[in-house]
Amino acid sequence: MRIVSAVLLGVSVMGLAACGYEAATEVAAPATTATAAATTPAAEPTATAIASKTDKELCEEANKAADSFKKAILVLAQSGASEIAPADAKAMLEDFAAQLTTASEGADSEVATAIKAQAAASEKAAQAKDPASALDSAETTNASKQINAGCKKAGVTTNF
Repeated sequence: MRIVSAVLLGVSVMGLAACGYEAATEVAAPATTATAAATTPAAEPTATAIASKTDKELCEEANKAADSFKKAILVLAQSGASEIAPADAKAMLEDFAAQLTTASEGADSEVATAIKAQAAASEKAAQAKDPASALDSAETTNASKQINAGCKKAGVTTNF
């Protein structure tokens, strides 16, 4: 459960703890899913789409990335193992970072800056020996708070 709580710091999923889920260490099929998701390139937005993104749109796209991250955690948590393997955590964090980077690409608002900071913190954690523990950082916490505050101003509820 230690790794799940650390991984969930970046994208809070309080429901997992409430339901008693624990994360997986050895998962054959879900690990492949997480790895496949990390290697699947996201569709490149057009220059017009990038230029016209509002903070609301940025927040909605960041929420989609967070939902994808939560689903990957749930798949691993439901397998019954006690911890998420570092390779699985790395794949999930890399995918999350890539989705956030794509969502904020070309935007320069405060919300976009916070999303980019969250992406950078997730990527940095993914490269650590223990990715889940590395995600538990002041950098991640600060970016999460900034995303939540900026998105609230834009009229979108987020829970990073």
